Amino acid sequence: MNGFNKFFNSPLVYRILALGFAIMLFGYVNIDRINSTRQATTSSTTMLANKSRTLKVPLQINADTDKYFITGYPEKVKINIEGPSALVTATANTQNFKIMANLEKLGVGKHTVRLRQEGLNKELGYRIVPSKITVNIQTRATKRFPIQVKFNKANLAQGYTSGDPELSQSTAVVTGSKAEIAAIDSVVANVNTENNLTSDITQQAALQALDQQGNTVNALLDPQSVKVTIPVMRPTKKVPLSLKQTGEGEEDKTYHLSSDVHNVTLTGSQASLDKISTLELSVSIADVDKTTTKTITVPTSDGVQADPSTVSVKIIVSDSEAESSSESSTEATSASSESSSNNSNSESASDRSSSASTSESSTSSSSSN
Repeated sequence: MNGFNKFFNSPLVYRILALGFAIMLFGYVNIDRINSTRQATTSSTTMLANKSRTLKVPLQINADTDKYFITGYPEKVKINIEGPSALVTATANTQNFKIMANLEKLGVGKHTVRLRQEGLNKELGYRIVPSKITVNIQTRATKRFPIQVKFNKANLAQGYTSGDPELSQSTAVVTGSKAEIAAIDSVVANVNTENNLTSDITQQAALQALDQQGNTVNALLDPQSVKVTIPVMRPTKKVPLSLKQTGEGEEDKTYHLSSDVHNVTLTGSQASLDKISTLELSVSIADVDKTTTKTITVPTSDGVQADPSTVSVKIIVSDSEAESSSESSTEATSASSESSSNNSNSESASDRSSSASTSESSTSSSSSN
């Protein structure tokens, strides 16, 4: 026990303990610096490592597009870039470079040109796919065309028909090569429809430029689509309305029918409407002894509807005797007038006869002398 105490009371022990505490304190204070150094080393290794990546970017065309219409080139091309990892990642994220085809010194015809890049960092290697493209350069032309609407009328439900389409824009401006524009026969908006249509169609329809054979012409259209509304309804037909008096009225009364409605519009299947040329409205005068107005339902059949569905008819009632007296008075007046006219004619004839006799007598007398 005394030996153990002597060991711990020895100056050497205190020195060893002090050294241990000093090492621990040094490690605690510098651990963050050690970790930072390790991370920096790892980061430096990452930045120095090479990386490759393939990007898809738009192709820019350098040409006089106001004068020429150019076809045959892809909208986008691929580029494979390779270099320091951080630089490749930054380039992929920003895409602050462009790939171009320079056609400025080329004229009408087909040409093969090499693609080039502009803006890539010099530390990056790259490969463009495809490296060359073939383009067709033609004289540019522009023309305005009316828009025609096409849809399958067989999809209309039985008994229904379609009205005139309504478009958000009635014409389209088409731009292309001079030859292609000359080949355009029509610009159409194709409307896709379902079967058994019974209600209006409203749709955003894409436009197409077609030649006489119905083939699509390679051209640019403005707008590229239009809003189309096609009315779908049952067929209609306007027919005249005739009034027919039915029933037995008063014996001493005369009846006359009148209405402000002279035509009605019928709605139904085309086959049913084709059978109707006029509508007869029966109006009963039974038990009617004075002028009155009746509301009569327009008769229909075979699913046909009428507009208006009811018509107001005025039944005008008058006394038969009054009409007879009026007619007799009219006849008497006519007879008297006719008699007076005859008498006047007779007198005129008599005067002419007397004048003629006097003339003859005078002539005879003259001859005798």
